[in-house]
Amino acid sequence: MKIIILGAGGHAKVVLHTLQCAGMEVAALTDNDRSRSGRSVGGVPVLFEDDALRAHPAGTVLLANGVGLRDSTEPRRKVYERFKALGYSFAKVTAPDAHLAPDAIVAEGAEILTRAVLHPCASVGENAVVNTGAIVEHDCVVGAHAFIGPGAILCGGVKVGAGSFICSGAVVVPELTVGDGCLVAAGAVVTRDLPAGARAAGVPARPK
Repeated sequence: MKIIILGAGGHAKVVLHTLQCAGMEVAALTDNDRSRSGRSVGGVPVLFEDDALRAHPAGTVLLANGVGLRDSTEPRRKVYERFKALGYSFAKVTAPDAHLAPDAIVAEGAEILTRAVLHPCASVGENAVVNTGAIVEHDCVVGAHAFIGPGAILCGGVKVGAGSFICSGAVVVPELTVGDGCLVAAGAVVTRDLPAGARAAGVPARPK
């Protein structure tokens, strides 16, 4: 089944490249600004979102979430939930050079990107992202809509709550819990549990 990518910015380019490397057919990317339609990204047309989805109703295509983020996962979550409510299904996006253990679990809409690693009994929830070169060790649980940034490391048994953002190069040491909606800054080292909504930075990471 063909795939339409929601969005046409930087993260959408990465999702497109990943799908193309995996041999998946991408029909179009979308943009909410009609003036930007008609261009192309990676040889794939960019269409005004309403036009693209009118031509491809639910059940005829799969979607991929190309919405990136700066400091919150909320925009991605809202896009995903909006289109699920309209009856669309989302593709699982897995880079060919990602390493997934046979018993790793990847939910609908999750994106496992270039050189990412999911070790045994790791679980990644719906619409979550494990970005370039990130490591999700054994028995970790990544909640729905969470975003694990490039090069981040979740050591064994870590639980990351729904909608949390672990930024680039951050490390969470074994058996800790990062609550829902947290933000762990780039390069931080988390050495204790973080409650829901925490913002933490530094080595060791401390709430801001």
